[in-house]
Amino acid sequence: MADVHAQPQHDNLDAVSNASTDSRTDEQKEQDRQLAERLSALIESANSKCTPLCKMIRKHIENMEARKEEDRDEAELVQNVRPLLQQAEQILNETNGAVRGADPDNRLSNKATRNMQDHKATPEEQRLAEALKVLMQEVGGTIEWARDKLDSFPKAKRDLGPMLDALGQPLTQIIGGVALLLAGVLNLVGRLLSGLGLDSLFKGIVSATGLDKLYRGLGLDKWMKGK
Repeated sequence: MADVHAQPQHDNLDAVSNASTDSRTDEQKEQDRQLAERLSALIESANSKCTPLCKMIRKHIENMEARKEEDRDEAELVQNVRPLLQQAEQILNETNGAVRGADPDNRLSNKATRNMQDHKATPEEQRLAEALKVLMQEVGGTIEWARDKLDSFPKAKRDLGPMLDALGQPLTQIIGGVALLLAGVLNLVGRLLSGLGLDSLFKGIVSATGLDKLYRGLGLDKWMKGK
């Protein structure tokens, strides 16, 4: 798994846009800057809590996989992993609620339309995109990894598979909520994830939430189809 503590990939982020026009007023820019800061803090807090849980989930599955087949205990695996998945889901559900509550003036529809225009990524947007990248890499990546590994544990998969699906729901909602508030960040996250092997997971979330329409509005539908 890639080092989530690596330095932010600002080279990719800085290349997001060369747009020469930004029709936002100074007041709108400041509102967006503050919003990006609030959202970054929420996502970073979720990362700090979920990343250790994801590492433990992977460790339990790896340890069971390393045992001789006759020594594997799927009930033990379920007992160890279930509470970790439950904790992670609770954290993401709370984070999703906080993301939704970050727009107290209910300006979603206007902001979503306004932020579909392209503009040079601000430092606050870069920070938010990096936080979302880590969330997708850790939680989304662990969900996909665990699904694959649990094919070797059919009994455990029956119990844990639905929980992995449940964990994916607030993750999808968080990405969707942030994208509606600051649509331009979606492109930054896509670029950060493009080299991590998580393209299909990210594109699936984009399509599931209808955010592919925002991509087309930003002229990014070619990226969605693959570079």
